[in-house]
Amino acid sequence: MILRRISDAFRKQDWFTVAVETLIVVFGVFIGLQVNTWNEARVQAQTARVYIERIREDLAANQEDLEQRALYFTQTRDHGLAALAALDQPPETLGEDFLIDVYQASQILPRTFGRDTYDEILSVGAVNAITDVSVRKLLANFYRGIEAPLAVVAQSVPYREIVREKLSYPAQVAIRDGCAEVSIINSAGEPLISLPDDCDIDLDPNEISQSVSALIDADIRGPLVRRISDLDNKVLLSRRVIGRVKALDSHLEEQQQ
Repeated sequence: MILRRISDAFRKQDWFTVAVETLIVVFGVFIGLQVNTWNEARVQAQTARVYIERIREDLAANQEDLEQRALYFTQTRDHGLAALAALDQPPETLGEDFLIDVYQASQILPRTFGRDTYDEILSVGAVNAITDVSVRKLLANFYRGIEAPLAVVAQSVPYREIVREKLSYPAQVAIRDGCAEVSIINSAGEPLISLPDDCDIDLDPNEISQSVSALIDADIRGPLVRRISDLDNKVLLSRRVIGRVKALDSHLEEQQQ
């Protein structure tokens, strides 16, 4: 309709009408483009809010997991320290408690740091949906910066293999049955695992004596000291990563306000 009016105005050389109708067309196009831009910005802002909220949920789950792991590593280290102290005692005085401490000091908790949302953002090319460059850089630096400490948290040292090789199979079965890990499922469906405060095993005295002798003959003191040092590091780095998680979450919370 507008184009017909402009065409008629051209034929009649009605330049005022041509100018007015052209301005109407240009203004209409401008408004349409502006509305489209506003809508895209609104959708992008909503997408960013959803992603940031999901990242914060991931961080909350990771913090809970890391706190549980720090507790688990502390419990494991306590068993290691008890086993190390027992090695200073005459071998004939060592019994079930020593075997339990030696075995529990070898326990590991293989878990991965949850970063599903951030990986999704990267995989679908949605990084630019988070328009704040400082937030994008903060996220990139955070996930890159925690790789090294988490690698140390996940590493294993030879002590575990030595114990599992030298300690008799019946003794290991008895300890696994009598000192089973405690597992609680959190609201996110993830298991929170810890070692029991007390446990009781039923082993034949001869089996106990043979297991103690095998461990003494294997000279586990050096590997045990290395294991305790490793656990010290795991506790320290777990708490350090928790601090970084809290700092990032606090910053993202400020961005949402």
